[in-house]
Amino acid sequence: MKKILCLAIAFVALSFSTTNAQNRGDMYVGGILGVGVSSNIIEGESVTAASFTIAPEFGYFVTNRLKVGAAISYGISDSVHALTIGPNLSYYARLCDNLYYTPGVELCFAYGATDGLSMPGFALGIHMLSVEFRPTKHFGFTVNMMSLNYVLLSKHSVNSNSVNFNLGINPTIGIKYYF
Repeated sequence: MKKILCLAIAFVALSFSTTNAQNRGDMYVGGILGVGVSSNIIEGESVTAASFTIAPEFGYFVTNRLKVGAAISYGISDSVHALTIGPNLSYYARLCDNLYYTPGVELCFAYGATDGLSMPGFALGIHMLSVEFRPTKHFGFTVNMMSLNYVLLSKHSVNSNSVNFNLGINPTIGIKYYF
């Protein structure tokens, strides 16, 4: 187990020292599509929920390998609707030809609504296992397989906190067009 951990750490460290993944001034438009199913046991009963998310995005490389972007996301899970809008930041590390490791972070304004109750708030997301494949100069395909998300919604004296850790259960898939 120690050998695998040492190899993984060495692999990540070497990937950060490779050639430039993206160049300063590059821009893209794109978006992600997320579909998931979750199942929880609450007081002995199994509760299953399906979710759907769509999020258009624009990104700009402020330096080589460092992208700043903005996205708007809409998601629905059963009768809960969620809207987030805000900036994001990602680092591009080249793994091999046309494949990049792209960890990132986002901080967004959030708005949630369900059964006549709506609440504003904020959301923080950390994407730890994201990759992008660029088969051509102008197109990229992304997959986010592991993220940690925190959402706080509040209205007067009602607070709703949500922490999600997704490991391959609710992956998102995206496409980007570079210009």
